[in-house]
Amino acid sequence: MGLLRSLLGAVGLASAGRARTLETRAESADQRADELKRAIAQAREETTRWKAKAKELTERVAKAEQAAERLPKVERELQQWKTRDEKHVAQLAEVRERMLRAERAAALSQEHLTATESKLDVIEAALNVLDRRTRRPL
Repeated sequence: MGLLRSLLGAVGLASAGRARTLETRAESADQRADELKRAIAQAREETTRWKAKAKELTERVAKAEQAAERLPKVERELQQWKTRDEKHVAQLAEVRERMLRAERAAALSQEHLTATESKLDVIEAALNVLDRRTRRPL
């Protein structure tokens, strides 16, 4: 058999068994190449997905950094608003107190006015009585 192989090998031919073995190996190599091509395609797709995710995360990080840069300014503005709000609350409390005092003063003035009117009515009645007495013939 070794002689047959050497003669066939010298001419550039192979035995049928060797040809089948080589054909089987070639088919498995083709299958393996197809599997590797599919794996490469999947890896490329996955790489594309990861690149998109990385880009998205980079954008989010950039936005977060911008927000972090604006944070001290926003905090300062918030503190200013709080200060203004506290001033307005104090002013509102003062205005409310003045309104209450004005209402009390108005109520007291109304009571005094009513009392004065009553006194004037009594005085007017007394004057009318005196006037009738003095004008009555004796």
